[in-house]
Amino acid sequence: MEMNIEDKNINSNLKNSEIVFSKHSGDSLLIELRKIVSEFFPENYSYYSGLTIHDYRSIVNEAQEAFNQKDFSRKIALNLKNQIVSYIGEESFLIQSNLYLRATRSNVREDTESINWHRETFYGLNMEKSLNIWTPILNVTNLNTLRFIPESQKIPEEDISIESIEDPITRKGSDGNRIGFLYAPKKIIGGVNLDNSLPMMVPYNFSSIFPGNLIHGAAVNHSNNKIRFSVDFRILPKSAYNDNLSKQFHITSGKPYFEAL
Repeated sequence: MEMNIEDKNINSNLKNSEIVFSKHSGDSLLIELRKIVSEFFPENYSYYSGLTIHDYRSIVNEAQEAFNQKDFSRKIALNLKNQIVSYIGEESFLIQSNLYLRATRSNVREDTESINWHRETFYGLNMEKSLNIWTPILNVTNLNTLRFIPESQKIPEEDISIESIEDPITRKGSDGNRIGFLYAPKKIIGGVNLDNSLPMMVPYNFSSIFPGNLIHGAAVNHSNNKIRFSVDFRILPKSAYNDNLSKQFHITSGKPYFEAL
């Protein structure tokens, strides 16, 4: 089911949340993304549903490494360069060198396969002006898509109460950590109405661009017997980069966190 992007209420929420849907130039990018997914996930869903969380995360990590070896954050950013430049209002920007593959199985506990509510400033200094690039690949529906809190990018950081909790499954440097799960994730406990979330239904062959300060997260995959696939990475306007504050390296890969396009 695709969101009707002509709906006035939906358009208003997207606009006020500074969310832009950007169409890819041609369909070769999406075809290539889907090809890698099919190479690493060739079995029927029942096979993957029976795997332990650790075994499943290992497969996801292998697939994510394949995406990063082919430099897909750069490919996506180049494909969307004109839209990104228009969004940030400047010609030069940096891209996160490693993208994340989100491969969420059906009806699995939210805290084991989905990233909970957050904004990018929870996990890094100097991310106030960062943008997220989120690209659906396969089986993304209103039952499992990324969700966002409308206009939450406007909430001052000091008005949001958070607490750090220990993830009993994810260890530093583990496969889970490499695919984006945190060993000490932060949980929003006040200052945000999390019951006010909306699904981010991106049209076919589009990516979504939205502020790093927009509170977002992936819900449980309520679709039947399908893995929901997407990739995401962050960009930072070159004028916002600060050697003393911006993230320098990916902890798990050792690669520079941001690279010039």
